[in-house]
Amino acid sequence: MKPFAELGALVLQAAEMKEKPPFTLWRMMFQELMSSFFVAFFFFFVVFLINQVLLFGEDILSRGADFLSVAKLLLYSLPTIVAVTVPFSVLAATLMTSSRQNADNEFLASSTLGVRLMWLYVPFLIIGIGLAIGSFYLNDWSIPRAAQGFKRVYADLIKKSSKIELAPYSIKKYGDKLLVTGPSEDGGRIQNILIIDQENGYDSSVISANSVGIEFSEDTLSAILSMDNMTEEKKPQGGAEGDFSITQARSAAIRIQIQEQLSNYSATAPSEMSHAALARQITLKEQRLAMRQEDHRSQQASALDKLRLSYDSLQIRDGAARAEVGPTSTTGTVVKSRPSSTLQNIASALGTLKSLRSQKIGDTSLQIYRLEYQKKFAIPSACFFFAFLAFPLGIGSKRAGRTAGFGLALVLAVIYWALLFAGQTLGYRQGFDPVLSMWMPNLVICSAAALLWIVRKTTRGYVV
Repeated sequence: MKPFAELGALVLQAAEMKEKPPFTLWRMMFQELMSSFFVAFFFFFVVFLINQVLLFGEDILSRGADFLSVAKLLLYSLPTIVAVTVPFSVLAATLMTSSRQNADNEFLASSTLGVRLMWLYVPFLIIGIGLAIGSFYLNDWSIPRAAQGFKRVYADLIKKSSKIELAPYSIKKYGDKLLVTGPSEDGGRIQNILIIDQENGYDSSVISANSVGIEFSEDTLSAILSMDNMTEEKKPQGGAEGDFSITQARSAAIRIQIQEQLSNYSATAPSEMSHAALARQITLKEQRLAMRQEDHRSQQASALDKLRLSYDSLQIRDGAARAEVGPTSTTGTVVKSRPSSTLQNIASALGTLKSLRSQKIGDTSLQIYRLEYQKKFAIPSACFFFAFLAFPLGIGSKRAGRTAGFGLALVLAVIYWALLFAGQTLGYRQGFDPVLSMWMPNLVICSAAALLWIVRKTTRGYVV
């Protein structure tokens, strides 16, 4: 009777567990998911960090950056790296966990004890939703601040690396100017300098001086050469071959541009803004675009009214001419020539109207801002969609294990990244809807997960 009593106890226990598993099982699943997440996070973080270093490493090294500046630049690059690392880490963690559990027959054991797979799905979804929300707010707070810090450090690095020096007996080129120097003298000045300006030709301007010194502007964007006994030979614009003018001065100063304005680092790119700042910019750009479109419609209406007035004026003239000729004509109808000015007005108004109607009033930057706004939500949301896909994909594998799960995660990461790049390209170049362009990869992942569940229902007769 004892074996029957033990069997009855197991059946009773299974009946009690039919609705949901014990908390201990969930806790173990959460621990495995998070441990796999940190392992995958480390892997993807190193990969993206190396990619970031390769992107600007040559530029930084060519400017002679010190260790502290390099460390700061890498530190300010971390939020951008983390933003793309977290979703792929969730994908790898969930796939590794579900594949390992399926390979060890844990799902089969849970089903035998009456635990439905739906309850084992819950930890995956909670991890996906939690990390999606956390990643969004972390990116929204850290990326704008890190971008500002990165620009400050990089701007300082460019200023430090922008050097110009006057060495004796040297030939150096700075921009469009070629500097040839003679011996040095006391006080750090140089004797006998020759400056050849090649901006408008090989030797459009030649400057010589007995001595020269160097100073730097406050913004460090240019160097100021102070010269004594300066002589300039310059070719006049539009002059004949061999014409030139000579200017002499006891003292003069010439400014040489040694670096370009940091235009790329003065403005804030859409990817460096928070979602609230992006929303404000989008609203402002939409208002400006609406004003431009309204002004364009007003111009079309004015051009159309002008065309109608010109045509009506022509009709009135023709009617007056017929009324004048008709009663006195005995040989037939006499047609007077139409005024050329009226025909010119009609042609001008018609050309203006056609030109206005062919114009497309749009704002390319507005599309970029809209794409970036949707991207800020789409990438963190991928955490949930990856978790949604990984569970049915893992339980459908044939004794895969953690290694196979991680390999599959790499393949899916490449596919997702390709879809994201394709959506962004279509949205920017083809003008596709920003929502559809940026959310297309997530929709593909969600559709794949739904298809897996449908296949499971069709082949096995049940879903979870």
